[in-house]
Amino acid sequence: MAESTLSLGYDEIQIEVGRYLGYEADYTEWSLLEVAEVNRIIQAGYRQFLYPQAMEGVEAGYEWSFLKPTTTITTIKRYETGDIAIVAGTCTLVGGTWPTWAATHGTLVCNDVEYSVTARDIGGLEITVVGDDDTADEGEWYLKHAGYQDLPDGFGRVIGDLNYKSSECSISVPIVSEYEIRMMLQQSEDEGRPQYAAVRFKDDTGTGQRQEIVWWPIPNDVYVLTYRYEAFTGEIATGEYAVGGMKHSEVITESCLAIAEQRLNDEKGIHWDNFSRLLVAAVAQDEKNGARYFGPMGSSGLGAESSPYNRYIGDYYPITYKGSTW
Repeated sequence: MAESTLSLGYDEIQIEVGRYLGYEADYTEWSLLEVAEVNRIIQAGYRQFLYPQAMEGVEAGYEWSFLKPTTTITTIKRYETGDIAIVAGTCTLVGGTWPTWAATHGTLVCNDVEYSVTARDIGGLEITVVGDDDTADEGEWYLKHAGYQDLPDGFGRVIGDLNYKSSECSISVPIVSEYEIRMMLQQSEDEGRPQYAAVRFKDDTGTGQRQEIVWWPIPNDVYVLTYRYEAFTGEIATGEYAVGGMKHSEVITESCLAIAEQRLNDEKGIHWDNFSRLLVAAVAQDEKNGARYFGPMGSSGLGAESSPYNRYIGDYYPITYKGSTW
């Protein structure tokens, strides 16, 4: 689908910012330093639009509807194909290939004994384990997944619950705290259809901190769940259009010009005023895209007794609205 001809992309915004800074009308004549300066201003203006500060008509922490896409996540089940032999810490697989997650998320269970997995070879025929020598035929062993997996790089947070396909299951999977998941796992590490999930941050490796989702119970099969989430978008580049579409082109342009104005003159002027007015109108339009989400008002479909750890069992809190209580 073609973008609206009224949309302003990076190239058009680049020209507007360059013109304000007094650069040549033809941006191909700009120096590398001028191109870099305009790019820094555009990215700053883009961030200012995506995550605006509070002002009259715009609440603090406002979240754009177009930064809340819907996607799916597929759970990972145990691996148990082939025959294995453990000799001097090396577990060789015949009739299968160790999955790529074996060394990072796997625990080998052989004849009811658990082995920690420390490495996987490139071909996927061997893994390095910690434990005594042993052998097992298919059906006598399995590689158990840890029950947590990476979320998208641009993931911010889950909005609402996760949902199975209607043909698979009618219940939803609510997001709870990681503490609650840990308490559940302390009482049961059995595998099954996930009923609860938690989101947590991973260790920062210096390339940007990421998040992962933790399931309870640990998935016993491949399940596809749908969820909506707050997304972190990337920078806008040459030949690209900003998120939000045509109707937000002017407010994004004015946001970039407001940044240029502040950096050139060390003050907020007409472009800041224009940006503020356009932003208020854009937020009002965006709010019409859907009703506010207030969270679930009833049962998730699981029932209180379905969880081995549920602090709400037996407790029912009344809701009062305009004098009526439920």
